[in-house]
Amino acid sequence: MHRRSYLSFFMMTLFLFLQWFSVNAQDTKDQLFAQLRKKYGSMQSLEVSFSGVEPISGIHGTLKALRSGKYHISVSDRSIICDGTTIWNYVPARKSVTINTLKSRPASSLDIVLFTFLYNYQPKSLQEFSIGSSLYQGLELIPKNGKTAMGIKSLTVFVKKGGTDIKRIKAMEGQQESVWDITSLKTNASFAESIFSFTPTKDTEIVDLR
Repeated sequence: MHRRSYLSFFMMTLFLFLQWFSVNAQDTKDQLFAQLRKKYGSMQSLEVSFSGVEPISGIHGTLKALRSGKYHISVSDRSIICDGTTIWNYVPARKSVTINTLKSRPASSLDIVLFTFLYNYQPKSLQEFSIGSSLYQGLELIPKNGKTAMGIKSLTVFVKKGGTDIKRIKAMEGQQESVWDITSLKTNASFAESIFSFTPTKDTEIVDLR
Protein backbone atom coordinates (compact mmCIF):
# COMPACT_ATOMS: atom_id res chain seq x y z
CA MET A 1 0.00 0.00 0.00
CA HIS A 2 1.35 3.41 -0.95
CA ARG A 3 2.05 5.89 1.79
CA ARG A 4 -0.75 8.21 0.62
CA SER A 5 -3.21 5.32 0.45
CA TYR A 6 -2.14 4.13 3.90
CA LEU A 7 -2.63 7.63 5.32
CA SER A 8 -6.07 7.90 3.74
CA PHE A 9 -7.04 4.50 5.12
CA PHE A 10 -5.79 5.48 8.59
CA MET A 11 -7.70 8.79 8.55
CA MET A 12 -10.90 7.07 7.41
CA THR A 13 -10.55 4.44 10.14
CA LEU A 14 -9.96 7.13 12.75
CA PHE A 15 -12.96 9.10 11.51
CA LEU A 16 -15.23 6.06 11.71
CA PHE A 17 -13.96 5.21 15.19
CA LEU A 18 -14.63 8.74 16.43
CA GLN A 19 -18.11 8.63 14.93
CA TRP A 20 -18.79 5.30 16.63
CA PHE A 21 -17.38 6.56 19.92
CA SER A 22 -19.52 9.70 19.81
CA VAL A 23 -22.72 7.76 19.07
CA ASN A 24 -21.89 5.14 21.69
CA ALA A 25 -21.19 7.82 24.33
CA GLN A 26 -24.50 9.50 23.48
CA ASP A 27 -26.36 6.21 23.81
CA THR A 28 -24.61 5.38 27.10
CA LYS A 29 -25.45 8.66 28.84
CA ASP A 30 -29.02 8.56 27.59
CA GLN A 31 -29.37 4.95 28.74
CA LEU A 32 -28.07 5.77 32.22
CA PHE A 33 -30.37 8.77 32.46
CA ALA A 34 -33.31 6.56 31.47
CA GLN A 35 -32.32 3.99 34.10
CA LEU A 36 -32.14 6.68 36.78
CA ARG A 37 -35.52 8.03 35.74
CA LYS A 38 -37.03 4.56 35.95
CA LYS A 39 -35.58 3.98 39.42
CA TYR A 40 -36.11 7.39 41.03
CA GLY A 41 -38.60 9.25 38.87
CA SER A 42 -41.78 8.24 40.67
CA MET A 43 -40.53 8.30 44.27
CA GLN A 44 -42.79 10.14 46.71
CA SER A 45 -40.47 10.00 49.70
CA LEU A 46 -36.81 9.41 50.40
CA GLU A 47 -34.52 8.62 53.31
CA VAL A 48 -30.86 9.54 52.84
CA SER A 49 -27.68 9.24 54.87
CA PHE A 50 -25.14 11.76 53.60
CA SER A 51 -21.90 13.56 54.31
CA GLY A 52 -20.86 16.99 53.09
CA VAL A 53 -17.79 17.31 50.87
CA GLU A 54 -18.07 20.91 49.59
CA PRO A 55 -18.23 23.68 50.68
CA ILE A 56 -17.94 22.24 54.21
CA SER A 57 -16.55 18.75 54.69
CA GLY A 58 -17.01 16.40 57.61
CA ILE A 59 -20.71 17.05 58.15
CA HIS A 60 -22.68 13.81 58.48
CA GLY A 61 -26.42 13.58 58.65
CA THR A 62 -29.70 12.01 57.66
CA LEU A 63 -32.55 13.37 55.60
CA LYS A 64 -36.16 12.22 55.55
CA ALA A 65 -38.32 14.01 53.01
CA LEU A 66 -41.61 13.94 51.11
CA ARG A 67 -42.08 15.18 47.56
CA SER A 68 -44.71 17.58 48.95
CA GLY A 69 -41.92 19.65 50.54
CA LYS A 70 -41.87 18.32 54.08
CA TYR A 71 -38.48 17.24 55.41
CA HIS A 72 -36.44 16.46 58.53
CA ILE A 73 -32.65 16.89 58.47
CA SER A 74 -30.50 15.73 61.38
CA VAL A 75 -26.81 16.60 61.62
CA SER A 76 -24.41 16.49 64.56
CA ASP A 77 -25.41 19.77 66.22
CA ARG A 78 -28.94 20.47 65.02
CA SER A 79 -32.20 19.37 63.45
CA ILE A 80 -33.89 21.27 60.63
CA ILE A 81 -37.57 20.46 60.27
CA CYS A 82 -40.17 21.63 57.75
CA ASP A 83 -43.91 20.95 57.62
CA GLY A 84 -44.22 22.41 54.12
CA THR A 85 -44.77 25.97 55.36
CA THR A 86 -42.63 26.58 58.45
CA ILE A 87 -38.98 25.71 59.10
CA TRP A 88 -37.57 25.06 62.56
CA ASN A 89 -33.79 25.10 63.08
CA TYR A 90 -33.27 23.53 66.50
CA VAL A 91 -29.88 23.46 68.30
CA PRO A 92 -30.16 21.20 71.38
CA ALA A 93 -26.88 22.33 72.97
CA ARG A 94 -28.14 25.91 73.11
CA LYS A 95 -31.76 24.96 73.74
CA SER A 96 -32.71 27.39 70.99
CA VAL A 97 -34.85 27.24 67.88
CA THR A 98 -35.01 29.66 64.95
CA ILE A 99 -38.34 29.70 63.13
CA ASN A 100 -38.62 30.85 59.53
CA THR A 101 -40.80 30.41 56.47
CA LEU A 102 -40.24 28.03 53.57
CA LYS A 103 -39.41 30.87 51.15
CA SER A 104 -36.05 31.35 52.89
CA ARG A 105 -34.90 27.86 51.95
CA PRO A 106 -32.09 27.41 49.36
CA ALA A 107 -33.22 25.77 46.11
CA SER A 108 -30.12 23.59 46.04
CA SER A 109 -31.13 21.60 49.13
CA LEU A 110 -30.40 17.91 48.72
CA ASP A 111 -34.01 16.71 48.74
CA ILE A 112 -35.13 19.33 46.19
CA VAL A 113 -32.30 18.26 43.90
CA LEU A 114 -33.15 14.55 44.24
CA PHE A 115 -36.88 15.04 43.67
CA THR A 116 -36.53 17.29 40.62
CA PHE A 117 -33.30 16.58 38.73
CA LEU A 118 -34.87 13.95 36.47
CA TYR A 119 -37.44 16.45 35.17
CA ASN A 120 -35.64 19.79 35.16
CA TYR A 121 -32.38 18.55 33.63
CA GLN A 122 -31.14 16.66 30.60
CA PRO A 123 -27.92 14.65 30.10
CA LYS A 124 -24.90 16.46 28.68
CA SER A 125 -21.93 14.11 29.15
CA LEU A 126 -20.78 10.95 30.88
CA GLN A 127 -17.30 10.44 32.27
CA GLU A 128 -15.53 7.89 34.41
CA PHE A 129 -13.93 8.82 37.71
CA SER A 130 -12.00 7.05 40.43
CA ILE A 131 -13.20 7.80 43.95
CA GLY A 132 -11.01 5.91 46.38
CA SER A 133 -10.54 2.43 44.96
CA SER A 134 -13.87 2.38 43.09
CA LEU A 135 -14.71 3.32 39.52
CA TYR A 136 -17.66 5.66 39.06
CA GLN A 137 -19.58 7.19 36.20
CA GLY A 138 -20.40 10.87 36.48
CA LEU A 139 -23.48 11.89 34.51
CA GLU A 140 -23.41 15.65 33.95
CA LEU A 141 -26.83 17.23 33.57
CA ILE A 142 -27.79 20.71 32.43
CA PRO A 143 -31.12 22.55 32.64
CA LYS A 144 -33.56 21.94 29.82
CA ASN A 145 -33.93 24.64 27.16
CA GLY A 146 -30.77 26.35 28.42
CA LYS A 147 -32.62 27.87 31.37
CA THR A 148 -31.18 27.68 34.85
CA ALA A 149 -33.28 25.37 36.98
CA MET A 150 -33.40 26.17 40.71
CA GLY A 151 -30.38 28.42 40.20
CA ILE A 152 -28.22 25.38 39.45
CA LYS A 153 -26.41 25.62 36.12
CA SER A 154 -25.02 22.08 36.15
CA LEU A 155 -25.55 18.93 38.17
CA THR A 156 -23.44 15.77 38.18
CA VAL A 157 -24.77 12.47 39.51
CA PHE A 158 -22.22 9.79 40.35
CA VAL A 159 -23.03 6.07 40.31
CA LYS A 160 -20.77 3.05 40.52
CA LYS A 161 -19.97 1.81 37.05
CA GLY A 162 -22.55 -0.76 36.02
CA GLY A 163 -25.06 0.34 38.69
CA THR A 164 -27.72 2.97 39.34
CA ASP A 165 -27.33 3.63 43.07
CA ILE A 166 -26.50 7.31 43.52
CA LYS A 167 -23.28 7.69 45.50
CA ARG A 168 -22.41 11.37 45.06
CA ILE A 169 -24.09 14.53 43.82
CA LYS A 170 -22.34 17.72 42.72
CA ALA A 171 -24.31 20.90 42.07
CA MET A 172 -22.91 24.12 40.61
CA GLU A 173 -24.97 27.12 41.74
CA GLY A 174 -23.42 30.31 40.37
CA GLN A 175 -19.77 30.07 41.43
CA GLN A 176 -20.60 27.89 44.44
CA GLU A 177 -20.06 24.14 44.21
CA SER A 178 -21.97 21.85 46.58
CA VAL A 179 -21.00 18.18 46.86
CA TRP A 180 -22.67 15.47 48.93
CA ASP A 181 -21.57 11.86 49.37
CA ILE A 182 -24.56 9.52 49.67
CA THR A 183 -24.07 6.62 52.11
CA SER A 184 -27.56 5.21 51.61
CA LEU A 185 -30.71 6.23 49.75
CA LYS A 186 -34.09 4.57 50.26
CA THR A 187 -37.19 5.54 48.33
CA ASN A 188 -40.90 5.48 49.20
CA ALA A 189 -40.38 4.91 52.92
CA SER A 190 -43.27 5.59 55.31
CA PHE A 191 -42.81 8.29 57.94
CA ALA A 192 -44.87 9.39 60.92
CA GLU A 193 -46.35 12.81 60.22
CA SER A 194 -45.04 14.03 63.59
CA ILE A 195 -41.39 14.05 62.42
CA PHE A 196 -42.19 16.99 60.11
CA SER A 197 -43.22 19.37 62.89
CA PHE A 198 -41.57 20.74 66.01
CA THR A 199 -42.97 21.90 69.36
CA PRO A 200 -40.47 23.77 71.55
CA THR A 201 -40.28 22.96 75.24
CA LYS A 202 -40.82 25.73 77.80
CA ASP A 203 -37.07 26.18 78.37
CA THR A 204 -36.29 26.60 74.66
CA GLU A 205 -35.26 30.05 73.44
CA ILE A 206 -37.34 30.97 70.40
CA VAL A 207 -36.15 33.27 67.61
CA ASP A 208 -39.10 33.86 65.32
CA LEU A 209 -38.15 35.38 61.94
CA ARG A 210 -41.48 34.90 60.17
